[in-house]
Amino acid sequence: MTCRTVVLGWVLAVLSGCSGMRALCPLEGGHPWVEVRSPHFSVRTNLDTETAEEATRELELLRQGLLQAWSGSFDPPGTVEVIVLRNQHALEEFTSVRLAGFSASTSDGPVLVLAGNAYALSEDPADPGTQAHELTHYLSEFALVRQPRWLSEGLAAWLESIRLRPEQQQVILGGLHVPFYSHVRRSGWRTLDELWEWDGKGLLSTAESRQYYASSWLWVHFFISRHGERFEDFQTRLMRGEEPRQAWEESFRGVEDLAGQLHGYVHGGPHVTYPTIIAPLPPITSPVHTRPMEASEVHVIRAQLFLITPGATPPEERLEKAEREMAQALRENPGNVTANLLRIRSTVDPYRRLELARQLVERHPDSGQAWDALAQALDAAGNTSEEQEAARLRAVELQPDSVSAQNGLAGFYARTSQPEKGLDAARRALALAPGNPAVLDTWSTILFQLGRCQEALSAQQLAADMLHESTPERLRRTVHDALARYEAVCGTASTPPPTAP
Repeated sequence: MTCRTVVLGWVLAVLSGCSGMRALCPLEGGHPWVEVRSPHFSVRTNLDTETAEEATRELELLRQGLLQAWSGSFDPPGTVEVIVLRNQHALEEFTSVRLAGFSASTSDGPVLVLAGNAYALSEDPADPGTQAHELTHYLSEFALVRQPRWLSEGLAAWLESIRLRPEQQQVILGGLHVPFYSHVRRSGWRTLDELWEWDGKGLLSTAESRQYYASSWLWVHFFISRHGERFEDFQTRLMRGEEPRQAWEESFRGVEDLAGQLHGYVHGGPHVTYPTIIAPLPPITSPVHTRPMEASEVHVIRAQLFLITPGATPPEERLEKAEREMAQALRENPGNVTANLLRIRSTVDPYRRLELARQLVERHPDSGQAWDALAQALDAAGNTSEEQEAARLRAVELQPDSVSAQNGLAGFYARTSQPEKGLDAARRALALAPGNPAVLDTWSTILFQLGRCQEALSAQQLAADMLHESTPERLRRTVHDALARYEAVCGTASTPPPTAP
């Protein structure tokens, strides 16, 4: 698992107050937990049932509002997993960093971790900054096929100021991000050329990082306010898969002195206006479905939080605490699939991992996750035989919408030099997660093996574009090594559509 820490204005630091109630299971004195499912979210929380359902509807409404940034003209597939703790202090048990929320990426997809105060997600549901930022990252991967980092972070920050007005069926976009606005007025900002080079900067200090995030917000806010048509054309080109820098040059050809314009935008005095956008906000009518959660499931959530919550806690300490939670989960319910999956994934010994995966499949032969875990364990143990193929096919059959299962099957065929067999699975994984660098890496490998050199190069360049600071170093090296290899063989990339035909 990897996590992307929410470190800037879009995460609220908890600066005062005593420790709140820990996020315990009911058998240990904690509040009851429920899972609430809606069309686009699966929310697991220790909020009371009524508030949990309200929080889920808030997320659906927020998603609907964010989609209006792209005219509401698309409806991405997939479900986002959300963990909502009852209060902000509850996260303190899992990390040395005080946070109000963060996002994480797992092999099963994105996870959003938030904290309420026993009144759903925020005291003012119309002002959902943290969750808006993270959902924007998720949604923009479907809207923008390619996106340089400054655009990705700038759009997410721009949409933090979203204001929902469900009673008027309106959403207001583009308000000032007050902390970032104050920062750039006080400390200045990075030039656009510097932002284009952001990805090559490596690990930045907190102060440097904040300036890059604030500068990205500023440029995006400026472009939308003062060069809306050109900026929309730029995004349209990215949707078509054009190379970002070339797309930029085409969209802004003939525009002069952007640096001077931006300075006037920030320091131009009281006559400078910062317009907002008002868009329709369709009501949410889909029902939600709620079920009580078992004690074992709560221990699994706690184990997951120990593993993925940002902070400087050593991996060994994280794993030790997670192991205790997993052990308790399995004592409560030895057959709990999620607990067993987490234990399998955290087991270092590949042969022990394979043994546990076989046992899980025996107990749960109709679980696609169990079959996917077996396939991964076989791969880790060096087994690329028909047994792994059969396990991956079974996983896809049982979970056709699983990114992990589809990408795993495509990757198996790529590793065994059977690209024709992997093409359909690679297409499906790409449709489910178009901005996932691991999925794009697999897709490009399949294309390269099929002799579609330019398409492979373009897809691999897109994979490199989608790398962020939270990307595991191993995947980062894999993506860049493959990109260098394709460039050596294929030459300069053209710009065919990088999505699956």
